[in-house]
Amino acid sequence: MRKRLFMFVTPDGVTYSSPNEMYPDVENLQVLGFGEGLNEEEAFEDFIKNNRWVLETQFNEVICIEVKSKIYQGKRFYLNNGSSASSTSNPSFQS
Repeated sequence: MRKRLFMFVTPDGVTYSSPNEMYPDVENLQVLGFGEGLNEEEAFEDFIKNNRWVLETQFNEVICIEVKSKIYQGKRFYLNNGSSASSTSNPSFQS
C-alpha cells in the first residue's frame, strides 16, 4: 500500500472578515498541517511528529481529511476581482 496525504484542521478559533468587526463573523476551520500515512491514525502520528508546536496550543479538536495535494499546490480563486470571481494557478509556491 502507498501512503496517503491528509490535511489536519480544527474548528477551534475564530476569524474576522474585516478589521472593523468587533465579533467573529465567519465560521471556519483552521489548517494546522499535513501528515502522510497508510491510514488516518498513521498520518496523525506523522502530523504530530512534524508539528510539535500544535501540542503547545489551546486547540483541542482536530479533524482529518484526505486530500490530493497540499493547499499551496492547488488552484486559487479570488472573490474580489472586479465584477466576477476569477481563478489562477499558483506556481510560485513550492514545498
